[in-house]
Amino acid sequence: MARFFMFWYKNHMYAFVADVHIRPGSAREENAFLAWLEQMAQRSDTVFILGDLFDYWYTGMEREHERIIDAIDSPKVYLFPGNRDFLIGRRSSTRINVPSEEMVYDIYGEDVLICHGHSLTVRDHGFKILHGIGWPVITMLDRLLPSETKRAISRFLVRSSAQIRPPSVSIPLDTASRRGVDRVVCGHLHRGIMKDRLIVLPSFLDQGAWLEWDEHGPVFCKGASPSV
Repeated sequence: MARFFMFWYKNHMYAFVADVHIRPGSAREENAFLAWLEQMAQRSDTVFILGDLFDYWYTGMEREHERIIDAIDSPKVYLFPGNRDFLIGRRSSTRINVPSEEMVYDIYGEDVLICHGHSLTVRDHGFKILHGIGWPVITMLDRLLPSETKRAISRFLVRSSAQIRPPSVSIPLDTASRRGVDRVVCGHLHRGIMKDRLIVLPSFLDQGAWLEWDEHGPVFCKGASPSV
């Protein structure tokens, strides 16, 4: 787990977004995210994209998402791998910042664990098996298979995700204590949770929502046009 420390300043603002799920060829979904990112570029100092920016990802998709890749080509933007686009972590390009699955970041003196959230869930046994066994296999196949075959596999996994992840999946409120940090910020559940030590972002895809954190504390915001 990577740790990043920095000196914070009074008016530093952090922006977080999760579960955008941009599909290949969807100009509307791309435009909704790019409009939000342009707004945050003017108002925030650091942007954290907490996974599942893309509905699925495999090596070679860079050409289909050039506008997005160009837009997040910034030292102030962190793109975390999610359960749908975890292969983004294999990108050899240094153009975008892709941390490991989890990162601890100093925000206003707090050790904050930042991630997509799939690594924190309970009652998610099917996905845990897929994460532990299936992902290494998919990562190997990503190196070997042609793009059309990888696209078919990706679409199958997307269709299967509802069965793999039941609605009862949750992230325990004591996760920060168990991980030895002050607070956890993540996405993945597609529903907003704001507790003292656990923040789960609503889905940008469904609600056009995000999180802003300045010297006054974290707050959910809404106003971007949802992509569907």
